[in-house]
Amino acid sequence: MLTNVVSGRPARVLVNRIVRDIGPMSNLAPEFPLAGIELAPLRAKAEAAGSTDFTSLLSGQSAPLGRELPAGELTRRLTAEALAKLKTT
Repeated sequence: MLTNVVSGRPARVLVNRIVRDIGPMSNLAPEFPLAGIELAPLRAKAEAAGSTDFTSLLSGQSAPLGRELPAGELTRRLTAEALAKLKTT
């Protein structure tokens, strides 16, 4: 989702409590970089309790392309796919 509540600027994020409760784009969000600074105490307390409710879960535009694999396996697959593409061009 695109939101400004975690950084003060539009950013792609995974939805968590702060985004769900305040909304994707809010005129109540402080400007960059104040939004992140204001969330810091809430984020720290939530993360200490094992929660990502107030964490900035930035995802970028390619998040749907992600693969749930161990890092080593993902690296091997991406390398093999890249080499295969290079051989066909």
